Amino acid sequence: MIALWIILGILLFLFLILLIKIEVLMQYSQEITLVLKILFFKIVLLSPDKPKEEKKEKKPEKEKPKEEKPKEKEPEEKKKKQSYLSKLKEKKGLSGLVSLFVSVAKIAVGAIKGIFSHIVLKKFEVGIALSGEDAASTAVTYGKLCSVIYPAINVITSVMVCKDYHVTIEPVFDIDKDTEVFADIHAYLRPIFALHEALKAGVKILIARIKL
Repeated sequence: MIALWIILGILLFLFLILLIKIEVLMQYSQEITLVLKILFFKIVLLSPDKPKEEKKEKKPEKEKPKEEKPKEKEPEEKKKKQSYLSKLKEKKGLSGLVSLFVSVAKIAVGAIKGIFSHIVLKKFEVGIALSGEDAASTAVTYGKLCSVIYPAINVITSVMVCKDYHVTIEPVFDIDKDTEVFADIHAYLRPIFALHEALKAGVKILIARIKL
């Protein structure tokens, strides 16, 4: 009975861990800052203030003459062994192998979409002040940039849960000013959803293999 309670306690603890938010905070303005946050702990992955480790130059070591070892003969059993894919190809043919790959690819894409659907964009702010050599080139670049960025933002906001997002692209008709880019993104994901999608994908792949 005590062992059962211990097992239940461990499972409950693991379940609570999977409910913890894994947060990513990214800021960009000339320099990029990337922070991973788990509960009260912050891990700075990238920061302009973070000192870079200086690489110490290692003196080239003198290479020792390698003693040639006699090549061991592979046992006949290893030579006869075939890979799983080779066996599957012989059993189901090339069409069966291709159909399995297609099924796995579709399941993987579905799992990735499922994981992305659980990512919450708490804050998504992007600002671009576009400058160019002259007014004409700035206007052309501005049009091209809008035709790429806004559809991409629509895809992101349709796949993920967006609570607050704001994107602005403005042309600056001033030759003396440089193009400025600003980004402030705060996203989080609970690991339990990623695990759920991974397990679901694993079961689907197993079923596809059995049906083949």
